Amino acid sequence: MTQNLPIGAVTSPHAVRVRRRRRRRLPRLRLHVALGAAGALAGAAGLALAATPGPVAVRLSPAAYEIGGSRLTAAAPGVYRGPRGATVVVTRSAGATRAGASAVLDGVPTTGSCVLPDPGLTESCRFTAGARSLVATDRWQGGGWTRRYSDGRTVEITVAGGRPVPVPLPVGR
Repeated sequence: MTQNLPIGAVTSPHAVRVRRRRRRRLPRLRLHVALGAAGALAGAAGLALAATPGPVAVRLSPAAYEIGGSRLTAAAPGVYRGPRGATVVVTRSAGATRAGASAVLDGVPTTGSCVLPDPGLTESCRFTAGARSLVATDRWQGGGWTRRYSDGRTVEITVAGGRPVPVPLPVGR
C-alpha cells in the first residue's frame, strides 16, 4: 500500500504545503445584517409617516367656523371668535372671498390672510407666526384643499359641505 500525500522527503520534519490559487468569494449576505437593514428602513418609513400631519377638518356655517376640532362662534355676520381669543373674519367682495385670522398657536402669536377668487379652485394665503412668514397655495380637490407651504410641506384640509371655504390659519404646522 502506498500513500500519495505530498509530505516531502521522508526525513523532513515539515510537511510540504501545496499553494492553491484562492478563489475570490463574494461577501455572504448575513441574515442578521439583512434583517437589521430592513428594520432601519421600516423605522425611517414610520418616522416619515408620523411626521406627516393628518387631514384637518374645516366647517363654515352662519353660526360657527370650526377648524381642527376648535369651534369659533359667530360674533357678527362673517366674524367668528373662539374662547381663547382666536378670531376669523370672512368677507365677500369683488368676485372673491377674503378671510383673515388672528390666534395664538402653540404659544406663538399668529396671523393669516387668504384670498379665494371665484370660482374657488385655488386659494392664496400668507401667514406670520412670531417672526416667521410663510405663504401657501391651496388647490381644491373636490372634498377639500391640498395646501402647499412655501417651505415645501403639504397638508390635506377636508371641508364639510363640499364647497370651498377659506382657511386663514397655518394648519398642519
